[in-house]
Amino acid sequence: MLSFQHRYHQTLTMKMTMCEKGGQLRLTCEQALEVIRRLDRLTRGIPKIIYLVGWQYDGHDTGYPAMDVVNPRIRREEDATALDSLKWLMSEAFQYRTAVSLHINMLDAQEDSPMWDEYVNRDLLARNPDGSLRKYKWGYPISYTREWSAGFAQRRIDRLTDMLPLARAGTIHIDAFHQYIPGFGEEAISPYHGITTDEEIETQRSIIRYWMDKGVDVTSEFDGRYRKDPLIGLQPFAWHFGQLDPMQVPASVYVGGEGGDARFGVSMLGQGLIKKDPEKLKGFLQQFCTTALPWYFLNRLERLQDKDGEVTFSNGVTSGKEGDRLWIRQAGRWLRRGGDVFVPALWLERSHPEMIAFSEEGYSGLEWELPPDWPEEGAVEAYRIGIDGLTPFGPPIPVRQRTVTLTLGKGEAFSIVPQGVKP
Repeated sequence: MLSFQHRYHQTLTMKMTMCEKGGQLRLTCEQALEVIRRLDRLTRGIPKIIYLVGWQYDGHDTGYPAMDVVNPRIRREEDATALDSLKWLMSEAFQYRTAVSLHINMLDAQEDSPMWDEYVNRDLLARNPDGSLRKYKWGYPISYTREWSAGFAQRRIDRLTDMLPLARAGTIHIDAFHQYIPGFGEEAISPYHGITTDEEIETQRSIIRYWMDKGVDVTSEFDGRYRKDPLIGLQPFAWHFGQLDPMQVPASVYVGGEGGDARFGVSMLGQGLIKKDPEKLKGFLQQFCTTALPWYFLNRLERLQDKDGEVTFSNGVTSGKEGDRLWIRQAGRWLRRGGDVFVPALWLERSHPEMIAFSEEGYSGLEWELPPDWPEEGAVEAYRIGIDGLTPFGPPIPVRQRTVTLTLGKGEAFSIVPQGVKP
């Protein structure tokens, strides 16, 4: 088991589209940093990773297998080149507890790529049994093994890590790092070359280790779909998660960002919400509070049992689902009741505790019991959470027998802290 640069089970990992395929600009680097600033405020400074989609060539999924040109559309006006802007964004994002890295592809080749002729001439692309080039929905797949053996995978990685500070980011997302090509069943990637799926998987392992030797973790899609081997121990995180048994694989070893059994916690992709409304980020706070927040909390715990629809964790925590309503309890205390949550912000390493309260539909006079490390009597203060930060809300709220009574509007989220504490 190798160690990773990030704790993915304790990091909100998302994608952000910079430019669509065909050149439709979504965000410049300057605009992207402003979005990241807002996200940091909405998430109360939770550790974050954001992979940029469409950072290269003419937008999303363009240029491959080449990865050595930054999309000129994302350049800031004050920078000489888009590369300068991207380096600036990756550096500046750290102040908002965010590692910015790239969404790349190491499987597909495009006919208009500057490297197309070289990959064809050197016979690095997958071929059907009759020797014709294999093609699927998103392009022409590369044989990992032929590319690796020719030294071209290493060359692509070297160029990218020489160009950008990826070692500081510590992570990269290799999209569509498939072992079976969609539409071709469980056939080997390149039948004509006689390379088995197991051999291609071993090459994938070599590719990941090559990245890791440069200080860069590899994440991807799917823990089972289009895969024979989920690469446990090498790949710590996957989107579209759901094949691995969460009782058999700890979240600290392999975790899903989006997808899977919600009783164990399911996080968020974020990409669609950011793309739809980068200014106000409508819907983001709700999704964060009802997915990533409980996901983060549950991922800290040991999974002990899954029986009769109820999951038992360490520290007296249980979770389950009644109809469409998820619930979480700890030692009898409610942490979640459907769309209403009251969960500690455990990533905030401060001398005082903090709870985050959120309601999808709103409620009046609902009681919540505070954790044992809070005073039994006294008061707490509430701050409304928004894209501009925290706003003090109302007078202190009394605490009686470690219980507070809250009233929240629809879609409202509050930071709850002990009286006299400024969060």
